[in-house]
Amino acid sequence: MTTTERYMNERLDHLGIVAGVCQEIDLAAWLDAQDPGNRQQVSVGTATVAMILNGLGFSNRQLYLVPQYFANKPVEPLLGAGMSADMLNDDCLGRTLDWLYAHDPTKLFAGIASQARQVFGISARQVHVDTTSFSVSGAYNSAGERVQEAGTAEAREAESALIAITYGYSRDHREDLKQ
Repeated sequence: MTTTERYMNERLDHLGIVAGVCQEIDLAAWLDAQDPGNRQQVSVGTATVAMILNGLGFSNRQLYLVPQYFANKPVEPLLGAGMSADMLNDDCLGRTLDWLYAHDPTKLFAGIASQARQVFGISARQVHVDTTSFSVSGAYNSAGERVQEAGTAEAREAESALIAITYGYSRDHREDLKQ
């Protein structure tokens, strides 16, 4: 009697490496720990990893087409046991995007970067600050003039939080423009 083994061929491509890095830094679990009360069929962490894989899969598709993208991918090895392509529907991913926005994407990114730095043992002896130069044109009052014009304390407080637009050093060598 002969037994026949069946094999299924599924392509990982570069997604295996990206999913492996996400698993190594424990991205999904870290995101899920930010809001332990959030209960969805697919956790926000897993859905975020799925969107990263979809985005890096050279697929610029609408959310409702994400299950189609994952249809021929090995979803369980990439995202975890029990996961299937049809679970990554537009409702799930839309709720995840809403959750990410509500939890301050900048703060989440900083936390994920810190998590990755710790896992990979990267020290932070130097920090890079973006020094992009922005030039503006038009008639702008200085911050001091606006504060004097504002009558109430609330208006003065709101005005003091604005960026001061003034002449200054220009990396573009355009000292004639306000920065």
